Amino acid sequence: MAKEQTSEIRGICEAVLGYLMECQDTTPGEFYGSFWSEKAYHAPVLDYHAGGSHHNRTAGSAGLALWLVGKARGDAEMMRRAEMAFDWLAARQRPNGGYHEIQHHEQPSDWEHTGLEECCTIPLGFAIHGLGNALLTGLPPKKLYADCLQKAGHWQLGLEWPPGSGIFPHHDRSPYDTLNANTHAAETLATVYTAMHQVYGRRLNIFHRGARRAVGHTLPLQWPNGCFPYRAGVQVTINYTSLVVWCLLNCLDVVPEPLRGDLAPTADLKRAFTKAAAFLRSCVGRGGALKWENETTAGKNTMWTYVITYSVLRRLGGTANAQAAARLLRHILARRTDSGMLPMWDVGEDVVHCAYYQADMLMFLLPYSGLVEAA
Repeated sequence: MAKEQTSEIRGICEAVLGYLMECQDTTPGEFYGSFWSEKAYHAPVLDYHAGGSHHNRTAGSAGLALWLVGKARGDAEMMRRAEMAFDWLAARQRPNGGYHEIQHHEQPSDWEHTGLEECCTIPLGFAIHGLGNALLTGLPPKKLYADCLQKAGHWQLGLEWPPGSGIFPHHDRSPYDTLNANTHAAETLATVYTAMHQVYGRRLNIFHRGARRAVGHTLPLQWPNGCFPYRAGVQVTINYTSLVVWCLLNCLDVVPEPLRGDLAPTADLKRAFTKAAAFLRSCVGRGGALKWENETTAGKNTMWTYVITYSVLRRLGGTANAQAAARLLRHILARRTDSGMLPMWDVGEDVVHCAYYQADMLMFLLPYSGLVEAA
């Protein structure tokens, strides 16, 4: 990658870091350490103007980015801010170990219209990705973090339905087999297993076995063209193909070497990655714009999809993937706004103040920014 492109990625990351530091809530009380988001949700159909929130998942992505950059720079204030975020996450966890998916005005989601408490695999996945990886790179190993990890793992295992199936629904009482939820669950369980073992000295094999079931169930659901559909059998998607691959790659990164082959056969994973990469490359136009006719989910037209797809192709490696990633990057860099950050969408108004979108995109771009150790 050209030095000037690394510099531009660095500029985006610096701008997002500044934004997150500014929107981190330091008022005494319930939200101390969290991140206030002016725009509350990513899907236009849910009206992003409906009011901001302190979204649980933001603290996972933002906290990890602040921790990694702060550690690389020796910046004690940035590392303290990361710890504040993780302290808030641990305090925010529900008694059952799950996390609400906040939408607008601090109101938790109620996807199935039951009026009952509904926790969600997705914010849990981003929360534990951030906390677990920060612990594995030196975050102080407080007891409240160990408690958070173990409770999260048990909640995630409890969501598996039918038991032993490897199906981990999107949220409580969800009737759907949703692929990215399965792989978020796999990563959560793998991360909890490794962090509890390596940081706290507790080997909890049930979590590794749960991750193995989730991966084993999900890989056969990939379509012949390489797409991982949003739900089993339906909805072609660039966004969630990239997210499934991202979660699987994270599993391999976090699971110790002797156990990687036990997570899934190496040949099966390699074949799945090769097919997914071919599908993703086919969705990148010559000028770097994504071919949105291949997107039937709320990920359509989002810059989040561009950035995670760029990250996944870079991580998978190989000449063809690198070339497609380079085209994506040119398009991404061209969309940078006057704020220094990327907008939420590749069409329409330049909306930037969505904290979890920015925190996630920062996390995806950070390894290519020169701000931390290269991926």
